[in-house]
Amino acid sequence: MAEKGRVGNLSKDQETALKKLKEVTKDILQEKHSDEHLLRFLRARNFNVKKTEDMFRKDVEWRAQNQAILKDLTLPEVVEKYWVGGEVGVDREGHLTLVIPICYIDPKGIVLSLSADEGVKVGIKFIQLFYNRMKEISKEQGRCIEGMTLIFDIEGLSPAFLWRPSIALFSEMIKVLEQHYPETIKRVFVIRAPSLFPVAYNLVKPFIHEDTRRKIRFLKGSNWQKTIVEYIDPDRLPKHWGGNLVDAKGDPKCPEIIRLGGKIPESYYVKNHFVDEKDLTKLTISKSSSKDLTYEVDIPKSAIRYQFKTDEGELTFGITHTVKGKDPVVVLPDQKVQCHVTPVDGEIAAEEVGKYTVKFTNSAILTSKTLSYLIEVLEPGEDDGTFETVIEDN
Repeated sequence: MAEKGRVGNLSKDQETALKKLKEVTKDILQEKHSDEHLLRFLRARNFNVKKTEDMFRKDVEWRAQNQAILKDLTLPEVVEKYWVGGEVGVDREGHLTLVIPICYIDPKGIVLSLSADEGVKVGIKFIQLFYNRMKEISKEQGRCIEGMTLIFDIEGLSPAFLWRPSIALFSEMIKVLEQHYPETIKRVFVIRAPSLFPVAYNLVKPFIHEDTRRKIRFLKGSNWQKTIVEYIDPDRLPKHWGGNLVDAKGDPKCPEIIRLGGKIPESYYVKNHFVDEKDLTKLTISKSSSKDLTYEVDIPKSAIRYQFKTDEGELTFGITHTVKGKDPVVVLPDQKVQCHVTPVDGEIAAEEVGKYTVKFTNSAILTSKTLSYLIEVLEPGEDDGTFETVIEDN
């Protein structure tokens, strides 16, 4: 039997909601808007017809505006070469299954290699490609297949993923998925999460619908493979991600199936990124002097994100961490930066609580320098039960 809320397994109230939605949207309904299609929007709004109508009308308008993008799904060369992940067929229930080792992507390189509107277009094209693939699988199986199974490997997630433009790009992709491709996520497995992950997740969490969050399973411990293969045939999966496959060279990651990204050459870069001037704080650093900016970190496993520039020359920049009663510990050694040539941005993990001091030194003996900066403390989100810990060490 079909799952609840789908064709073949609708309650009377759900059947009534579907009929009413067709009536109130008959002015925009097209042949391609099947019952299965409309039910995805209804489920996304808990069968509230008014909310579903609003969502559906916005989607129809959005698709008309983005028709050219949705027809030409060609990806930029840098994305084809350096994006990560790949399809491993279908899970045991027939859903499209993807392995996405997000830890291997160069988030800054991707963003710097795409124009502002191009980044959004790439997100749309990726999602539409996956959606088209689901339709192909439905034809192959002779039944409607809705939803993807995703495995996100985030081992070694670096502070670079906290960079504002990177977060903005990934958040935009999530918004497109939620608003225009509702109910296309069946389940998500998150594996090998490092301590920095809660900070990154907290930044994108507001863009993820509550129902989607419930589909995310955070697998802890050393035996996570056992859960993965309950849902996916191990003969379809590379060994590195819980399966049995190795390539002809014995590589357990099977890079011919799962793209592993890599550092993007600067020859692909088309722009620099920096926050709007209105978000920056300005201060003057007198000649031969320093300015210390101190930030209190109250929650372990936080992070500090920084961006800064000057108009008049280089500065020396460093970060220390101090706990009451102890000597300062160098987190980021002092370094001279040509921040008048290229704005500086970066992130550091703030694993421990205490005071983090960002020090800027102007070594010029004749001139003051004006510093423009934005420094943020990013905290991990509270454990709200979104993730289900399903594996324990044996």
